[in-house]
Amino acid sequence: MQALWRIFVIVAGCMCSLVGLFAAFAALFGLASLAPSAPGYWTLAAVSPAIFAGAPVVGLFAIVVALVLSAVPLGLLVVAAEVFSWRSSAIYVIPAALLAAATYWQFSPRTIGGLDETGLIEVTLFALSGTISGAVYWLVAGRKAGAWR
Repeated sequence: MQALWRIFVIVAGCMCSLVGLFAAFAALFGLASLAPSAPGYWTLAAVSPAIFAGAPVVGLFAIVVALVLSAVPLGLLVVAAEVFSWRSSAIYVIPAALLAAATYWQFSPRTIGGLDETGLIEVTLFALSGTISGAVYWLVAGRKAGAWR
């Protein structure tokens, strides 16, 4: 029974970390859009979480894409953390930041010829969003990793 509860907490932690990822993404791009040299689409990125309320199908699609991109690497990390009882926040924060930055690097057309100044800011904002997402997961589920045994 305790193992089932732990699985529930892990799934809840994953969902909360996704919400944290999108919230951090919106907040960070919102702040960055206040800079005088900010591209116009940063403002759109800041209001994009409103899509979840206005167009739930699009919001659900964004969540599914985020789950698919992060499921295998972070799933392996969660299993290893549970088996070895790793409870340090760095175990969750650093890989989440690297995964978010790598996702940007892989899928952004801005990285084809190398990163310009705007691309460097964007990859940093993605990494910070991943950091917050990893911290949210740690707060919900990671602090008690391996406690079910």
